[in-house]
Parts: sequence; C-alpha cells; structure tokens
Amino acid sequence: MNYVMHEGQVELAADEVASAIAAQFSDFAGLPVESVESAGTVVAPFRVGKHVVARLPLVPTDSDVARENARGEQEHAVILTDLLDIAVPQLIGVGEPFEGYAGVWSLWTWLPGRSLDRLTVSRDVRLATDLATVIGSIQSVRSDGRPWNGVGRGGSPLADTTWVRESIDRSAHLIDRVRATAVWERALSARPHIDPPLRIHGDPMPGNFLMNNGVLTGMVDVGMPAIGDPAADLQPAWVLFEEPARSTFVTAMGLDVAAQERGRGWAFEMAIGGLHYYEHTNPVFFSQALQTLERLLTE
Repeated sequence: MNYVMHEGQVELAADEVASAIAAQFSDFAGLPVESVESAGTVVAPFRVGKHVVARLPLVPTDSDVARENARGEQEHAVILTDLLDIAVPQLIGVGEPFEGYAGVWSLWTWLPGRSLDRLTVSRDVRLATDLATVIGSIQSVRSDGRPWNGVGRGGSPLADTTWVRESIDRSAHLIDRVRATAVWERALSARPHIDPPLRIHGDPMPGNFLMNNGVLTGMVDVGMPAIGDPAADLQPAWVLFEEPARSTFVTAMGLDVAAQERGRGWAFEMAIGGLHYYEHTNPVFFSQALQTLERLLTE
C-alpha cells in the first residue's frame, strides 16, 4: 500500500491514472494499470502494462520548473546509462495535469527487480561492493567546479540546523536523546569537505535500487544531477548495512576518516528527521529510520 504522509498529498486510483494515460499517451491506451506498493515519500508509481511506469508526485505541482526537472532527470539518466553497469530508467514522456490531479507527472521505462528496502541484505558483502562501485562511478563524473546548489543533501559543512535539534527532542520517546545528540555533535566536529565538490547520488536510499537473483541490477529514482560533499553518499553504511558489509562498503568508497564522520552525520540527519515525521504514516520508512539510528547510537 501507499501512505498518506504530506499536506496536499493527492490519492489516485489506478483507473484515474489509466484515463489520463489514454488521453495523453495514446500509444499506451488500454494497457492495464496498477498501483505499485511503495514506501517512497515523493512519488506514487503505477505500472502500465509490462514495460512502463507512471510516476506521479504525491504533492502535485504544475509549473515550468517541474517540467524542466523531468527533462533534467532524463538528461541525467542518459549520462548514468552510459556510465553504470546497472539498468537506469528512461523518460518516455511528461504528462500534464488532469481532472483530480493538478500537477505534472511522467512516464518512464519499467525496470524489473525488487527494491533493497524489501529484502534482507544488510550483511550482503557483494551488494556492498557493487553499490559502492555504482556510487563511486557517479562521483567520478566531472562537476566542472560547480558548487552545491543548496538543495538536498551534500552541503559542506554539515549545518547544525534547528530542525535537527528539534527532531531529536521530538523523538525522545523512541531513542536516547543524550546519545543521539552526541552522535550529531561528533559529526559536526568532523573536518569539513574542503576539496571541490563532486557529482554525487545525493539520495542513495535502499528503495532507490533494485536486485534480481541476488545481484544489484537497477536504479529506480534517477533524480537531478547533484553536486556536493561525497560523504553524503556514505548513508547506506548505516541505513542499509551491518557488519561485515558496512566496513566493506565504507572501504570500497575510499573516503577518509573525516568523510566517514560526516557520512554518519548525513545518515543521522536523514533518520532523525524521518523518525517522528513518518512515525504514524509510513511504517517502512519509520522502521528504516529507527534501525539506522540504533546502528549509529551503538557503533
């Protein structure tokens, strides 16, 4: 099932999406449409036939920026397709608002597999190596000296924002507040990233990668190209992995000790923010956030 999590979130039935596809993408009219079970917090996916997926933002936005972002994701997908040894979805088309949904949406190629958040892979050393290889390949793309754009993860240094402290307080019934604060302050004290920012994934969450037959085979959410601190891409070490896979992943990423400390901070920031926000609305994400914090607080 999909979950109601955000103010302004729109819930759609498969037949509504099918009608929109028939009206705007006649080549796919008449194909079966079904909602895809997802713990995602941004997009509601609907499978269209065997080879297509419709992605509708949970909170619809009708703007030129949304259209440009969809096309920017496709440009990024082309770059990643040439770069990576795993499958990357390709944009088929950008949909316009329709009755019951006042936002831009898109059709992409469907990739087979199961997302990592639906599998028991926390100690999978091969996966740790393969995921580090994928992320490392993304970080190898030239950033041409561009700075972090202020959006998403990857800014340097880590910002001691009010909302992180507030999130710790609001989660005191779930975690040890003193130990959580210590983990955050330890990350803040790490040497900041002083080298030029790199191309990064920016959101290497388990739900964004696919496996088939025990092998990493695909990336679900391409996203816009991100520039920033490569330590932000260390999140899987605590979000996904336990030993020995954690050490395998960290070593394969090849980042220094200071970056590893910042990586803990990025993982902590994601988890503490999601813990209270999704406590009653997204049990998969909530469990993932709680497990991440338990790993960070006991390491």
